[in-house]
Amino acid sequence: MIKNSYSKKIFSIGAIFLIILSPYLPFLIVKVEAKSNTSPLLILFDQGHKQYYTYSNTRFKTAIDYLNQTAEFKVYLNNNTLDNITTLLPYSLIIIGNPGPNGNFSAKELDTLKNYIEQGGSLLLLGNYNGVGEANPDGNITGHSSYLNNLTRVLRLPACFTSYDLWEKSGSPNLPLGVQWIINLGSSNFQTSNPIAQKLTNILVLTSGLNVTETQNIIAAGYPDSQLAGPNYARINETPWLFATQIGASKIILCGSTTMFSDTNITNELGKQYTGIHWIQALDNLRLWANIFQWFLMIVIPDFFTIYLTISLIIIAAGISLFVYYSRFAPAKLPTVDTKKQNLISERDMILKEAQTNINQENYLSAAQLYKRAANLSNQLGELQEEANYLKKYQKLLARSRK
Repeated sequence: MIKNSYSKKIFSIGAIFLIILSPYLPFLIVKVEAKSNTSPLLILFDQGHKQYYTYSNTRFKTAIDYLNQTAEFKVYLNNNTLDNITTLLPYSLIIIGNPGPNGNFSAKELDTLKNYIEQGGSLLLLGNYNGVGEANPDGNITGHSSYLNNLTRVLRLPACFTSYDLWEKSGSPNLPLGVQWIINLGSSNFQTSNPIAQKLTNILVLTSGLNVTETQNIIAAGYPDSQLAGPNYARINETPWLFATQIGASKIILCGSTTMFSDTNITNELGKQYTGIHWIQALDNLRLWANIFQWFLMIVIPDFFTIYLTISLIIIAAGISLFVYYSRFAPAKLPTVDTKKQNLISERDMILKEAQTNINQENYLSAAQLYKRAANLSNQLGELQEEANYLKKYQKLLARSRK
């Protein structure tokens, strides 16, 4: 009875405090809404890293024009390096397409972009199809995901680009042009609860895959029988190609394809279904492009006064509650459990068991990828020696898969 009486007292104090604060609550809520027409989201489109798809060469014109034709966005072109934080901070979002030959980022650029993210900037990183299965892939378009991964590594993102391409089973009805790497994906391939997936019926993709450790943030993947095909036709069954995450005030998207939003023709073969049609005009590709930017547009950072008032009131409320609680009827302390750490350990244990099963079945490439994920989890746990051990195992299995 005594404990119930104390609980009622605490509840009463909390209720009184909420009544006092209620007139101010509308001013403390940070709304997730589009910016006004007088304040468009400023975007910087990078074409200073030897990209094949740029606005200036008209290969990426429609996508940028679409954004500029709305009152919600204003896109500026960058033809220089990205190593000056002062010039980057006015932009809420930077779009970086797959760099071309000799288009790698300098150490200063990587450090500047890391600083940009830490100060609330957002990124859209667009990779590209690697040309697996093509006799002579065009190096201007393909094969430079490693440059983007220099950035994902510096940002410590739970996702990166791979040298694998999304392939569908040969003869599948989802291959409108008959080739394994041009795939018609439907709404079932998306995380439908995410705003990026809204109102998508079908899209057409030509994309590389991603390596993702935060699987809950995968926005789109292939079909159940799709695969990621890599060098020497090695394959893995995990097929993510679109990933979105939020780090503090920053939002970051990784997409395996620049091509699918471009102004290049899907095919020039006479009589084919998509002859002379640009990628961005196919099916719902433009709608997906629009959805991506509406998701970025939801970023609204509260001003200093709102932050200050919110923190002050929280501190006052916490102080009053703690004073009453500990001075009169604090219960004995209960042991706490680091739930997040335990979840990471449990996830790693499951991954290692799955890796051993793959080794027993001589699926060395899949086992290698699982050990890489185990290494990433060990890094998050701060277990550097375990991370090193799993990375060594990853390298050995990767080498073994190529024999």
